[in-house]
Amino acid sequence: MKKLLLLAPLALSACNSGPSVEATNASAKEVAEKVAASGAAPSLSPGRWEGTATITNMEIPGMPPEAAARMKGAMATGHSFANCLTPEQAKKPAADFFSGDNKDCRYDHFSMANGRLDAKMQCKSAGMTVDATMTGKFSSDNYQMTMTTKSAGAAGQPMTAHTMTLKMDARRTGECTGKETS
Repeated sequence: MKKLLLLAPLALSACNSGPSVEATNASAKEVAEKVAASGAAPSLSPGRWEGTATITNMEIPGMPPEAAARMKGAMATGHSFANCLTPEQAKKPAADFFSGDNKDCRYDHFSMANGRLDAKMQCKSAGMTVDATMTGKFSSDNYQMTMTTKSAGAAGQPMTAHTMTLKMDARRTGECTGKETS
């Protein structure tokens, strides 16, 4: 999750206006290459970005009720973060956000245009398949993104099935201070 929090502003910087990127039944590497070659002008403003990542839903079949209650209590508050987006990072989005180096992931669809992202991906690893959807909207000074992951779990491994939804909201708050938390 920490990697996602660090890379989301960079990845979204490629999405706001300019050329669009569309892909269907594409590998993660193909999508990353299309994003890199799209010529979309990055538009996230460099500086200090603050936000919150909140798990709004988590279901893990077989989890003891006490553990589920503790987890839901911890999720309700969300995780605040602050990142420093340098001018260099704002100019070039992080292609690895789109899992360009992950051979186990494939996009059912990927669409990035006019300040919006809509994607569905499937990853397979260690006997488990995870389906993920990402939707978001953004401007040069803020973004909102929702990611939902679902898995039927791995055979013979209890509590590996899950459904989880993560919401992120962030905005640029000024210049970097050097005290960013992540």
